Amino acid sequence: MRYILLISVLFCFFNWAYSQIADTNTIKQLYDKSLGISEDRVDSILANSAFIEEQSEKLQYSKGQILAKRLRGLASEYSGNYQEAINYYLVTLDLARVEKSREYEIAALSDIAIVYSEIKQPQKAREVYLQCLKIAFEQGEINTTISSYTNIGAIYNQLDQPDSALFFLNNALELSKRYNLKQTLPVIYNNTGNVYFRKKNFTRAIEYFRLNKQFHDSTGNKSDLWYDNLNIADCHLEAGLYDSATHYLDMALEISRQLKSRQKEADSYSLYTKLYEKLGRYKQAYIFQKKWYTLDTALVNETSSKTIAEMQERFNARDREKKNKLLVSEVDREKLKNKNLSLLVLAAFIIALLVGISLLIYRRANLRLQEVNIQIQKQKEKMAILNKEKNTLIGIVSHDLGSPLASIGMWSNLLAKEDNLTTDQQKALERIRASAQDGEKLIRNILEVEKEGSKRERIELEETDIASYLNWMVGEFRDMADAKGIKLEFPQIVSGVFLLTDQAIFRRIIENLVSNAIKYTEPGKSVYVKLVNADDHVELIVEDEGVGIPEAKQNLLFTPYANIGNRTTDGEASSGLGLSIVKRLVNELNGTIQYQRANQGGSVFKVWFGK
Repeated sequence: MRYILLISVLFCFFNWAYSQIADTNTIKQLYDKSLGISEDRVDSILANSAFIEEQSEKLQYSKGQILAKRLRGLASEYSGNYQEAINYYLVTLDLARVEKSREYEIAALSDIAIVYSEIKQPQKAREVYLQCLKIAFEQGEINTTISSYTNIGAIYNQLDQPDSALFFLNNALELSKRYNLKQTLPVIYNNTGNVYFRKKNFTRAIEYFRLNKQFHDSTGNKSDLWYDNLNIADCHLEAGLYDSATHYLDMALEISRQLKSRQKEADSYSLYTKLYEKLGRYKQAYIFQKKWYTLDTALVNETSSKTIAEMQERFNARDREKKNKLLVSEVDREKLKNKNLSLLVLAAFIIALLVGISLLIYRRANLRLQEVNIQIQKQKEKMAILNKEKNTLIGIVSHDLGSPLASIGMWSNLLAKEDNLTTDQQKALERIRASAQDGEKLIRNILEVEKEGSKRERIELEETDIASYLNWMVGEFRDMADAKGIKLEFPQIVSGVFLLTDQAIFRRIIENLVSNAIKYTEPGKSVYVKLVNADDHVELIVEDEGVGIPEAKQNLLFTPYANIGNRTTDGEASSGLGLSIVKRLVNELNGTIQYQRANQGGSVFKVWFGK
């Protein structure tokens, strides 16, 4: 009778479970709804993805896997995990191609291109958008074709190729007008205006921004009108038409107040500051900069307060989670104790069941191990969030320090305009400006060092004639060396020493090493820059006749904020961060750097790069 009852219960359960399986329409509706979920509800997107994946397997609905993987990619993108997002989107792309679903293939390609744009890789984004354009042509999808043309045009503008950008944007505009798709015009006009702005053809830029404004005048969207007026004002400002710039800027400010948008009002004040600075009216520029700073600081403080509240809530949640775990652990221990007692009592009677019980315990152990792995993954995600919050706080600090230093620089420029300044007063103003510049440089260096823990440099490798490039770089420092009476020597080398490298990063390495050598070398002595071309590597040597590094401090040489104890020979500013930045940049290029003490007591830095 007991077994009959058990079978009946199981039969009812399976009937109920089968009734809970969603149909394909429900899955599609949930997918469409998930695409509209905001970025702060990543957990909801992941839960919906898991449900779609599970139900699709039960229904044998193969396209459900495409929908589930795309939602997982979207969740990763919202969380800032761009590499994971790209991996999910690539899986989505493969599944869409297997299903021969052009719709989802285009969606996956667009997702990948958007992520590449967000991580500042416009070349890769362009390649993916071109694939979208090809498919749209084949399918005859006019809207997708226009969108692809527009996106490719915007990417070419980012790559500083305005003529190519205009080619694609003009194609988008021609199609939009041919098929009377007015809703696509604003984006095309705005991107075309931005291209002409980059080309410094402000007259043409104004034409397109005004077309955008006419469109938005008809729709009455004040937020769009604010952008239009601000863009037109910026064009007039760059063209030197200050009265027209003031007119459109006044309209933008009025709209921002009607919208009660403090961010838009702050951005308007920022452009006012630029306007009055170009007019030479520094007092007015300072007034508007102060208004911008007050609003912008309030917005930053509001964001900081929200971040602190979220951090406190997460701390409370973790505290509750720990207490719950302790309680569950205590209950588990009691259950295990009772179970062991029962097993001891029944051991003589159910020996045959011991094997089954052992297998059950083994299975539970595996499940617990899986739970531990899940907890570890969650901790990793929490650490990533905390690291992001740390970077946010660093950004806030740099903002709060940078603005006062900028104000000091502006005031010193304003005071320098006075005609009745004595020589001593002029020297004092020059020292004030130099101190403000040193402070801003220190902030940039701190941010540069902290960036090592958050993300790597974006490498753009290209074949470079290192000999010619280095000769040009050394020439940039000759005035600095001559001013101190230092002889800067670089033997002329026949060009043709090529190296696959990132010119921007290589330049920063040279700038730091050569400027340091000049700073710590006495007048009347020499600094040598040498280049050695070997079969499998290139060696860069920077040698000075300066004070050298004490042996006890050499192990701290490439450590951020290390106190080496040396002073510059002419009172130049030094934060102790330059060599740590050089070390990181050399590592980014897969090179090595080494310090040696020169025979005459100075310093020798050797950098190796493999060919």
